[in-house]
Amino acid sequence: MRSPVGEGKKRLLEALFDEFGENGPSPNLSMRQVAERLGVHHTLLTYHFGSRPGLLRAVLLEARRRDNLVIAETGNELGFTALCRAIWNFYSDPAHEDRVHAFFHLVGLAVYERDAFQELVIDIDGLAQLLEAAALRDGATETDARQQSIIATASLRGLLLQRLLTPTAEVDAAAERFITSLAAFEGGGRASSTP
Repeated sequence: MRSPVGEGKKRLLEALFDEFGENGPSPNLSMRQVAERLGVHHTLLTYHFGSRPGLLRAVLLEARRRDNLVIAETGNELGFTALCRAIWNFYSDPAHEDRVHAFFHLVGLAVYERDAFQELVIDIDGLAQLLEAAALRDGATETDARQQSIIATASLRGLLLQRLLTPTAEVDAAAERFITSLAAFEGGGRASSTP
């Protein structure tokens, strides 16, 4: 008896992570090369993921889901600024550089093919939701929390992109400066009472 399609796709995703690690296969590998490494026929990958960008999208979505769980575990107690720092530290870690490359590669494709990458576009708000919850814990209003999370998420992503394009200590210093500046806005725009 054949397994349901979702179950087969889930097993393939697990095999991809087992074989290629948390960053998934290199974008330079073809579907045939990936299939060869997994010991499956390439048509199975095409059936479940459609194309190489579809395969990368599925791997990235699963990696981001796992990342968000890790960040959420450490971030449930953190305030907005501390959570921003935890997110920056996580994604600026050289161990995650391939994943950050894949993220921006797919986001670039999504700009041109939004419908094909709808799942990625919807999922992209995961970090903003974690940050919004932290801002609410800090006492921000719902509107302020939502806006602060959008600003912080966009800024951190922009800094990560800048870091990929020009990996200098200046980018890391700018990220720290941005994160430090957030403390003045914790609690819905009120100045922080901590020194």
